[in-house]
Amino acid sequence: MKRLIAFDVDSTLLRVESLDTAIEHALSGRDDRVEISEQLHALTQAGMTGRMELRDSLTQRLAIIPLDRGNIEAVSERLRRQVTPGMKPLLRQLREQGDECHAISGGFTDLLEPVLQDLGFARGEIHANSMVFDGPTVVGLDLDNPLSRNGGKAEILGHIGARAEQTVMVGDGMTDFEAYEQGAADRFIGFGVIAQREVVLAAAEHSGAEYVRSVDALMTALRR
Repeated sequence: MKRLIAFDVDSTLLRVESLDTAIEHALSGRDDRVEISEQLHALTQAGMTGRMELRDSLTQRLAIIPLDRGNIEAVSERLRRQVTPGMKPLLRQLREQGDECHAISGGFTDLLEPVLQDLGFARGEIHANSMVFDGPTVVGLDLDNPLSRNGGKAEILGHIGARAEQTVMVGDGMTDFEAYEQGAADRFIGFGVIAQREVVLAAAEHSGAEYVRSVDALMTALRR
């Protein structure tokens, strides 16, 4: 394998945060929806910028309102219409030129697998968290999964990138930058198209990594 390119999913391959989309779907019709949505987005931002441990962010978001299988299935279908414009042809070009593409996410396979399969990822190329169910209800996440904690993306990349001549991590959050910072990726490309996180931009600039604000700019960077 000459090059492995690992993509974050939420706010990178997708133009939304998948878990937040599922929770907001479950909040539909509630009088306190706006207030809880603000709380939800604050927890997401704290986890993505490194101000909160990823596991704490995920656990607290799941605790906001019970999710069930019906909600998960409905949102997983909705996510198929939330692909970041330009990503599908970009992935096709990368694969045609011989790159191996993987999706590495702190989100959940329960939500993401259908849309990632639409984007051409085989099951072995999808790496994400798993929900834990009690009957139809989500009661937590698999805490044994490395992606449930900070540093998990570096651990996954260390395994799947062992045969690659070069490993590239593309993403919008600090958990993506960590994979580069910890030496599991040779390059980091910060993706500021959907979510612009100043801490990620600053980390990229300080470390000499790259940062892009369009899918076209990402393709140009990946030609190098």
